[in-house]
Amino acid sequence: MTGEQQIKNNTLQAHVIAEPVIPDGGIAFGGPITIRIIEKGGQCRELVRIIESDGSRSDWGPITLYGEPVTTVKKQLAASGTIETAQISKKASPTGKSQEDGKVLNKNKSLFGDSYAVNHLAFNERLLHKGGYQALELIRLTNRTPLLWVRVDPHGLFDGRVALFQQDACLGEQLFHDGDASSQVEALRCLAERPHRVQGSVKVKNLYDVPVEELPVHLLADCLRGSVALHADLPHNPSVRSQAALTIAQWQNNKAPMTKNSGGWIGLNLLVQYLDERFFKDGRITSSRFCRVCLQTEVEPQEKLNNANNQTSTDSGEYQYLDMYYTERDRLSAIQNAKAVEREEDEEYRVRSSVVTAIACVRAKDGLSPPLVLDVLEKVLRVNEDVTPSTTESLEEDYLIRTKKRRKHSFSRPYRHKVDDEIEEELWFDDIRNMPYSSSFLIADALLALCYVNARPEVIEDPSTGKQTQSRENHPCLPLMILCRRWLDWDLFKESILIEREASHSSPIGCPSLIAPCAITALYSLALLRQSTTDSSVDEAVSTKDPQLSSELTALLDEAIDCNFYVNLFDTTPRRSDVTRAAAAQAVLSLCCASDRNNSGEAIGLLIGLEFILKRILEPTTSPGLKQTLASLMYDACTGKICSTQRVAIMARYNNLIDSGNRFFNGPLGSGYGSEYGASIHTLVSEQSMPAANAVNNGARRGLRFLKQAGKPSQGNLASEENLVRVAKFATDLWRTINGELGGIELSSSGDQYVTIPITTAVDGICAHDGVLRCSLLSLWQWLWPKGCIAVLRVQSWKEHEGTSRYKALGADEVMKIEDDEKEAAMVEDSLCNDLRQIISSEIDRQNWRGQMAAVRREELVSSKDLTANIQGLNYPLHIVQRDEAWKQGAWVASTASQRRGKGVDGGSTVSVTKLRLTVKGNE
Repeated sequence: MTGEQQIKNNTLQAHVIAEPVIPDGGIAFGGPITIRIIEKGGQCRELVRIIESDGSRSDWGPITLYGEPVTTVKKQLAASGTIETAQISKKASPTGKSQEDGKVLNKNKSLFGDSYAVNHLAFNERLLHKGGYQALELIRLTNRTPLLWVRVDPHGLFDGRVALFQQDACLGEQLFHDGDASSQVEALRCLAERPHRVQGSVKVKNLYDVPVEELPVHLLADCLRGSVALHADLPHNPSVRSQAALTIAQWQNNKAPMTKNSGGWIGLNLLVQYLDERFFKDGRITSSRFCRVCLQTEVEPQEKLNNANNQTSTDSGEYQYLDMYYTERDRLSAIQNAKAVEREEDEEYRVRSSVVTAIACVRAKDGLSPPLVLDVLEKVLRVNEDVTPSTTESLEEDYLIRTKKRRKHSFSRPYRHKVDDEIEEELWFDDIRNMPYSSSFLIADALLALCYVNARPEVIEDPSTGKQTQSRENHPCLPLMILCRRWLDWDLFKESILIEREASHSSPIGCPSLIAPCAITALYSLALLRQSTTDSSVDEAVSTKDPQLSSELTALLDEAIDCNFYVNLFDTTPRRSDVTRAAAAQAVLSLCCASDRNNSGEAIGLLIGLEFILKRILEPTTSPGLKQTLASLMYDACTGKICSTQRVAIMARYNNLIDSGNRFFNGPLGSGYGSEYGASIHTLVSEQSMPAANAVNNGARRGLRFLKQAGKPSQGNLASEENLVRVAKFATDLWRTINGELGGIELSSSGDQYVTIPITTAVDGICAHDGVLRCSLLSLWQWLWPKGCIAVLRVQSWKEHEGTSRYKALGADEVMKIEDDEKEAAMVEDSLCNDLRQIISSEIDRQNWRGQMAAVRREELVSSKDLTANIQGLNYPLHIVQRDEAWKQGAWVASTASQRRGKGVDGGSTVSVTKLRLTVKGNE
């Protein structure tokens, strides 16, 4: 925006600078692109601008703004003072106690518990502004321009990512005014990364006692709570509100205090307040469905005409919700006078799921979860299978609704006896919807969210010596582990009953529960967390006064970290559901890998886990879907994602490829806007942020190195003969499975049943009929041994020892061998693929050449032009951006700004599409 002189002339202009970002090896995009500008008064303009294909910065302005400013300097300065209603006054209540004392007494009825706190004097105990202002009204006071918001490529035609820098007020208007869901999510993600260093021209620090830097999180909270979106006179849809919950956690991680016990958890308090308002009642978390009753009322024609002419609202007022009426008389009167009564199914469970995940993902700067996070998750899991009603109307209101429905059918149709069955069927469905129930989704969400917490025992400092030691109190995650085991036992019991009924009816009944896979995933994750964050000197026993309880807890901890416990879950007879068995297999792989994290000897944990999985893939009782999942788990273990992605629990919970893929690639908080690390804290598998996943990856890294280098004649990589043959046998079984030689089923000698044979007489193994599984296992082979397995070649070199007792005792006779005729056939087959290999090589070279075009073009223009002529670098190609660690974690905007600022070619920008920053040098 321009300066004060143009403001006085009532002529404002917007300056937009387009800054392309081309990474190393990337391709430059260029051509026309649309920019949409919305001003106060409803004026909307779409302009076409050009992106230079040589990677140079372009000036897309100036663009004249014709509307009136959203606010004035006088209003802004007036709002920056202290409001009288913000002062806390202790007024006497009829009982003789102050209102503040009443709040203290009601702490136990709140989900906050002992962590209950009001962040500002401007907010009451429900985190609502005492002056009655919403966040959008407050943030408008920071906008002294006519510009409401700007969008680049609103139609989604540009094949690339766009990051647009604009002030917080513009993002708030975009969130609550733009009807496009993608635009709303874009505004949410950008608000989560606020404030930037270039925050705009806001000169005030507070607005009605609310810090300006905290206004973005209040905008996100208003969207989460369901404040009316002005484009439709309705709250945002559940998908957008779910994203609002995740972005609040993202904002909180960016603005988190240094330690978990510090203050300043305003974003976390807003998330907990949502659960406290809607789902916390009588000391427990309920699982209400929020089925709302919608009434069709009589509206005068003149009123409809006035609403249409004045354009004050798109709502005709014909439909009203029953919960909008507060008194009992008004509710009953509204039901009696309504033309029709319908129940509207709500999707609030989706928002609740995101809120639970967001709460678990909140971290302090030291990587630890605040105590409030553990308390909330524990209260959610202590629901104790309580059943709750799914409606909010009283019995009298429900009876009146049923009577009105019967009367409607009797008056609308002349022959009532013909529609009696239809009426009874409709009322029967109402009874089904009103039945009390317990939500397994809520428990599954909470169990899965436990994988994202990070806690460790307190550190005690000796005042005399200053030595720091860990406390001998129980680990903070121990109560959560107990709850996980209880939910696991209960769900496994229900699954056993279901299996018995299926066997008696000879047909499937119902569907497997979501709780068991999530409970298994949470149990072993918390067990690894406890083991990784507890010193061996203090990890002796459970601290409790009851000896019997202490022995039970000790047994629980031993089972949670024991592979045999999960192996028995996988192999139990009758077979459990595929999701339960897959979760058990994931636990076995993770624990096997973690066992080598501190092992100085041969790291065979990964090998043991892979052998276990491959053997279960070859079993005839394993379904095709489970085989593919097990193959994916093997690849996750070798690539360092087995514990951080929670593949099985996420797939079982969402049962949606898009949502699950988003969690796999971007973590639980989703993708960022490109400028920070708040959302990627759970994808950075470090010892500080994710100790359990880091322990698994450390062991898997050592095991992967052992598999690749076993048998290599170099110092430090010597393996024992037993383990060398073991690696070669696993490689042999994997190769034969890929070629379709293992896993085949043939008739027994008696001819009355099918049996699994070790090696088939023909190529009819499991991979001979399952191309997807074969590709998955082949990719695993290429990852482990891209140039051949050294262990197999080493065992094959022992040919002169064939027939000896030592050779057979080691099992070397089971390793695949290659004869001279097979070598000749392989050479002939390899020569036939030379043409195809050359085509692939030339295509790879062509793509590499395309990725170097931008760098070559910059070198040509630099040699022919004087870059010092334009200090802002306009119309000159910019440097190629290197893919550093920040770029790999999704912070591509921050990476670009940092690299170009270091070279002095940033032009004052911090994002790809931004305005110019004024730089003033002092006299010093």
